[in-house]
Amino acid sequence: MKFFRNLFFSSFIAVIAANSFASASDISISSQKDADGFSVELNDPRYTKLKTYLVEMKDGDLIPAELVVPEKTRFRIVIRNIGNKPAEFESNQLRQEKVLFMKAETSVVIIPLDIGTYDYFDDFAPTTLGKIIVKGKE
Repeated sequence: MKFFRNLFFSSFIAVIAANSFASASDISISSQKDADGFSVELNDPRYTKLKTYLVEMKDGDLIPAELVVPEKTRFRIVIRNIGNKPAEFESNQLRQEKVLFMKAETSVVIIPLDIGTYDYFDDFAPTTLGKIIVKGKE
């Protein structure tokens, strides 16, 4: 019985470590820009029909704090809470609001936007602001 308990706990720790590594690798991708100056899209086979971008929330931090997307393009934002506290993705301008518990993931679809800047924030840490910059294709 002790053997199975130890095996279970060691497997559990290995899964958590793998998830942490995967999240760490996504963080570096989420803040990069492509050749046109737009944010790099999330490469995930679950999200193929729309341009998809990743926003991670970690205990009051938003990663990336700036998301650059093309104008007049419908897109999806995958939101992950990688922190140890609940978080709430909110944007009054986009009329979007999602509460995420620890280690949760959700997505929102954003309608085509005009050129401009749109704010988003963690409602549980309202001093932390992010922005979506919508710019024209050159």
